[in-house]
Amino acid sequence: MSVTSLLKSQTAGLAIAAALCLGLALPQPARADDDPVVATVNGEAIHRSALEQIRAAVPYLKDVPLEHVYDALLDNVVDLTLVAAEAKKQGLAKDPVVERNMKAAERQILRSVYLTREIDKKLTDAQIKTVYDEWVKANPPEEEVHARHILLATEKEAKAVIDQLGKGADFAAVAKEKSTGPSAGSGGDLGYFKATDMVKPFADAAFAMKPGEVSKEPVKTQFGWHVIKVEDRRTAPVPTLEEIKPQLREQAAGEIAMEIVKGLREHAEVKKFDLEGKPVKP
Repeated sequence: MSVTSLLKSQTAGLAIAAALCLGLALPQPARADDDPVVATVNGEAIHRSALEQIRAAVPYLKDVPLEHVYDALLDNVVDLTLVAAEAKKQGLAKDPVVERNMKAAERQILRSVYLTREIDKKLTDAQIKTVYDEWVKANPPEEEVHARHILLATEKEAKAVIDQLGKGADFAAVAKEKSTGPSAGSGGDLGYFKATDMVKPFADAAFAMKPGEVSKEPVKTQFGWHVIKVEDRRTAPVPTLEEIKPQLREQAAGEIAMEIVKGLREHAEVKKFDLEGKPVKP
């Protein structure tokens, strides 16, 4: 299903509505010039920032350039604006269900904005560097193998290929000609991989081989029969701080958020009740 088709689904409409409700939690343009009006609905302006908020908040849209989904996204916002305006005309803004949901949405927005701002105050580059150093210690580099393979349907075919290679045939050329796997076009090249990246029979065989070696017997997996050639072995390079900084920042932010909530709980009087409304012992 295309992104445009997804935008037309009911699920997308709900996601977009939620994104707009939570829009206050997202960065806003610095100047009006940065946020042009992209449509008006009965005189009500829709700004580009509304579309940017949705694109950033909806998981399957955030990596899609805005221009690729602009028309479909704008139509969704126009429809949402029209329906919301009609609902207000009918007095639904004062409906108890709507008011209850608005209060819940308000709490979510306040929580998101508050935690985002507090995290921005507390999270420093030095903290992220500390998290990085801890991550490096906890994740020692693993061994990797660079291999090629030729995938075949039967053991007989695989053994015939091993015989052909033993007579001097070029592995990459044979892979291009005979492999049924998706890497055939690149001569069976799988690049570097860790043992955990592959199914066990394949990994066991590849990691038992030396660079330049071709498997002497076919390797059976659920995909078929493999003939493997190991090109190289190495210790995987340690990712740089910049390479994994977004993930580290997210991890550190989550830890700070938990500490903030924990501190608020420690200074609050919280009483819990069971499903029947009876007090629960702490």
